Formats: sequence, structure tokens, C-alpha cells
Amino acid sequence: MNIGTTSDRMVVISDLHIGNPFCDISKDLLDFMAQVCEEGYDLCINGDGFDVMQTSVEGILDELPAFASMVSRFARKGQTVYYVVGNHDITLENLILSMKDIRFCPFINLDSGDKRIRIEHGYLYDPAFIKNPAMYEKLVHFAGFILKIAPQAYKLWIKYEKIKNKKRGSEHGLRGEPESFFEASKAIHERGFDAVVFGHTHHSGEVNVEVEGVKVNYFNTGSFMLNPDYLVIDHGKIRLQQWQRGQTI
Repeated sequence: MNIGTTSDRMVVISDLHIGNPFCDISKDLLDFMAQVCEEGYDLCINGDGFDVMQTSVEGILDELPAFASMVSRFARKGQTVYYVVGNHDITLENLILSMKDIRFCPFINLDSGDKRIRIEHGYLYDPAFIKNPAMYEKLVHFAGFILKIAPQAYKLWIKYEKIKNKKRGSEHGLRGEPESFFEASKAIHERGFDAVVFGHTHHSGEVNVEVEGVKVNYFNTGSFMLNPDYLVIDHGKIRLQQWQRGQTI
């Protein structure tokens, strides 16, 4: 497993949920990956690339060949695809490890330019998961049944979270997220990182503030399959943007 690595040019996406009823693999995703490869970037899938909690293994295997072919394309060009584990794919560790062209890791401590960047899925900072992981898992499986009937229901849930957490949320955090994600990012900065990148919440955005003498540069890449947001790291410079066909990364 890789934890520490160096890359001058990397693109980060998260929460593809391949196999999930609301996030099946699409031509957009494959075309985006092809563009990242052709423009010479490494790629990091920051958790929940596959979704075993709300689909079947058979459903994932149906989508795997096209994904694996694209990963091999990176390897042939001497570029690297990193796969950070998330909560929806943690039981697929052996399957992902069997793909020889992927570097599987629990998180990444990335050196790029003169910056040190932490890339982590972030589910360990989700209060719903931490307080009662068994109940959290049951609710996720139940939600999977709902999504099979009405895949678009998830977009309504995302809107609800933005309203709910706006009322009780952090002064500095992203809209839609519990305060714990910003606090976790701040704690990681205090350990010497210049920026922190999470996924998991499906709420993309960035926060650049100074709190109690700590400069916090926190980014969340959201869910690429809900909105094609991605993060570009270029020699330590970081920008979050949304993919549009015909535009360079």
C-alpha cells in the first residue's frame, strides 16, 4: 500500500459509486479519464469509486472491464492511478488490489511542488458513521433499495442536507457538511499539511480561512457522477473546477 507519494500533476475525483443505481459508469466518466491521461496527469480516485454497499458484486463486474481498460491506458503512458479506500468499497480491497495498474491506499500524503497535501476519503469524520457504524450500514443498505426504485431520489437528499446543515453547520465549513469535516481538516493542517482534500459528503467546494492561527485550505471534490467536479494539483497549486467537454484540464 502507498501512503506517501510525489506527483507534480494530479487530478482528484471522488465518489463515482460505480454499480450504484444512481451512478452507473458513463461515457462522460470514461471520456474525462481519457482526457486526464492524454494531458499527462496522474489520477486519484478518492474513495467510493465502486459501490458494494448499494449494489451487487455482479453489477460492479459488469462495469469493471471498461474501467480497467482505462486504468491500463494510464500505465502504458507511465502515469499512475491511485485508489483511496472509502466506506462503500472497503470490502472490495482484494478486487482492487488485483488490478495491477492501480495503487491502492488508505490515504495519500502527497508532495507536489513545495506543498504537502493530504488526500483522504473522509468517512471516518462522519458523525453518523462514527457514533453507530452498524446502524449507518443498515441505513445505507436500505437507501440502496430506494435508489433501485427511484435513482433520482438521491439528488433530493443532497438538497435536504444543504438546508439541514446550513441551519446547524460550521461557521467555516462547506454548506451541506457537518462541522466535523472542517474540524478534521483543521487538525490535519496542524500536523504540517498545506491543504486537505476529502470526498464522502458529495458536497463539493473549498474553504480558505485562518482559524486560531491555523491557515486552512480545505477542498471537497463532491461526487463526480452527480456533478463532474474535479481537483487539479499542478506543482503544488490547487484548483477545484467542473469538467466541460472541449476545455483543457
